Amino acid sequence: MCKPTSKAQTQTVAKAMGPPSFNPMRDILAGSIMAATSVPQLIAYAETVGYAGYRGLATAGPSLFAWGLSTGSPWMNCGVTSITALMAKTDLDGESFVAEYGEEEYVRLVSAYSLYVGMASIILGVVGFGKLCGKTPKPVKAGFKWGCAVGVVASAIPNGLFGKGAKELKSLVASSFVNGAVKWMKMNVPAATGAVNVTNLLFAISSPHLWTIVPAILFLISTVFVMKASKLLPKWLPPGTEVIIAVAAATLYSMNSNYEGGIVGDIPTLDPDAGMSFLDGKIKIPVEIVDVKSLLMDVPVVDRFGGSWPMLALSATLFAAVNFLSIMGIASGFETENNIPWSAPRELIAQGVACGVAGA
Repeated sequence: MCKPTSKAQTQTVAKAMGPPSFNPMRDILAGSIMAATSVPQLIAYAETVGYAGYRGLATAGPSLFAWGLSTGSPWMNCGVTSITALMAKTDLDGESFVAEYGEEEYVRLVSAYSLYVGMASIILGVVGFGKLCGKTPKPVKAGFKWGCAVGVVASAIPNGLFGKGAKELKSLVASSFVNGAVKWMKMNVPAATGAVNVTNLLFAISSPHLWTIVPAILFLISTVFVMKASKLLPKWLPPGTEVIIAVAAATLYSMNSNYEGGIVGDIPTLDPDAGMSFLDGKIKIPVEIVDVKSLLMDVPVVDRFGGSWPMLALSATLFAAVNFLSIMGIASGFETENNIPWSAPRELIAQGVACGVAGA
């Protein structure tokens, strides 16, 4: 018969755990699993920001490496989340920018914005914002999580239920009875982009007769499988295995059938002389360091904020603060459950360093 564990005993066990010891094989295995399970997320978040999915894979490594060198946590890694991807696209009005200037210029715009967010993060860490975050009321944190969840669903639904993704959903909304409400919000409350997205979401899920059948079935099956995988798969499999299985199965299906939905597509062939080269060209990394001064001075990021530098600074600061809330929640969990202490200023500065490397 199991004896219940008291709160004091639980705390004693947590205190006894502490930081993990260094184990090369275990750490390499854990890193490989994390990298594999992150592939579909990196592709999805890149598309959420508004550019080709392969760019998420190409730029993730250096920023994660920079985070690993600057963070104080032995377990935590930091990267793009669904909410920050949506925030970047909204702050920069990504769709209209891509339509006017093209994807390559939009990549430079996002890079420049990332640099400003990185600088804002470091400044917040220096002035003590991290300690202030620790006093955030729990209802606010709960509301933030619910808002993030709605944002994730709203960004996933178009590609999940419609063969041509967001473009198809927008065209369907434009010819539907809700178009009047969407137009009114865009004209009278242009900042209410979330309300527009939720309206599109409600229209999408309430119109199953408009769904593209095969993509919708794949989307629903994959979602249910990932949610219920802990009860279906052997316990010895590492976390994230369900994501790999779902992605592999869906990819094999699309490769061997007349799949009508959207796909990531082929990664463009890169210039053999582009990127970083080591050992006389034997090792090449398809990552190119851009001119930081050019990003900060020549890219028209301030124009996306009405030409106002204070508005750009405010937006970058809010972006950094919102992203840090998720880091704070994870770090606090490790501290409570595993006795891994953390420093709010250090993690904010680490966030800034990672954003800076991602932008550069």
